[in-house]
Amino acid sequence: MKQLASSILFLIFTLMIFSQSFGQVFPNLGGQRAGISAMPFLKNDLSPRSVGIGGASLALQGDGYSMGINPAGGVNNQFPTVAISSRKLPAGLYHSYLAATLPTKNKAAWMISMNYLAGGNQKRRTEFQPFGDGSVYSADAMKFGLGYSKSLSKMFSFGINVNFIREQLAQYAANAASVDLGFLYKTDWKDLSFAVGLQHFGVNSTLSGSEYPVDYNRTGAVNKDSYGAPTMFSMGLSMVPYRQNGYKLTVAAQLNHPNDNAENLRVGVEFSSDSLIFIRSGIKINVPGEFFSFGVGVRSRIGAFPLIIEATSLPTTNLGWQLLLGLSVGFQKIGQ
Repeated sequence: MKQLASSILFLIFTLMIFSQSFGQVFPNLGGQRAGISAMPFLKNDLSPRSVGIGGASLALQGDGYSMGINPAGGVNNQFPTVAISSRKLPAGLYHSYLAATLPTKNKAAWMISMNYLAGGNQKRRTEFQPFGDGSVYSADAMKFGLGYSKSLSKMFSFGINVNFIREQLAQYAANAASVDLGFLYKTDWKDLSFAVGLQHFGVNSTLSGSEYPVDYNRTGAVNKDSYGAPTMFSMGLSMVPYRQNGYKLTVAAQLNHPNDNAENLRVGVEFSSDSLIFIRSGIKINVPGEFFSFGVGVRSRIGAFPLIIEATSLPTTNLGWQLLLGLSVGFQKIGQ
């Protein structure tokens, strides 16, 4: 235990020093691209484990949320798994996620997922009826994905998702398609793993829908520009530097290169006891408004099936404290 405590203190001290120097060593290159992509809801991380370790989850072994992180990890699920989560956002919004993974006999897995962001109903207002004209409109966004993960060897796996994305605001709608790619390589030394991922690479989307029929102070139709999804290229690594007497310490780091903002670094740790209790924490470097996150997880069972319950908190500067709750169930009886 003394060795474990020393390792954790040294890691925290190193991260504090590194976080202070990162902004000076790596300038804010790419920050001028902020806001050039559409469909920003795709940036929300909906995996409680991932958010708990600061988003440094690309190179971790897969779980029920793998399809939204790195599809290559989906093959690590040994039995059919269903995962669900919900993230509380400002203004009473909730972003929900549902995924299912079905392993096959040839060291592969099929995955399906959907995430949905609902904005609720709002009063429709005009220049002459600022308190509403008696009707309402809604705003929502969703992504539906189909994925496939395959293990090519004991150490190497890859995965791919095909996604359909839709945003809707009143009579306007935008549809798009994208793909996710992921690669995961695991070594025999302290579970050291490397990963590369590409998210939301696809075609641009354009709003469609007729103009609202109010002609006051308007000279013609509004030109609708075309924008791409928030594509991101990532590299990550993870390892288990300590494993003894049922205790396990996992560390992970991830470098992100988004197409609509500056590069950023995520670093996180996870401590587990007998694979029953998980304590997580992570930091984000060069992500404005976000720095620290933490979470917990408990492995239990529902009937004869394994169950994992997770909760994560993400304090932000401008959007308050965000809470993410998740639950995943494996459909293989314990003991089989």
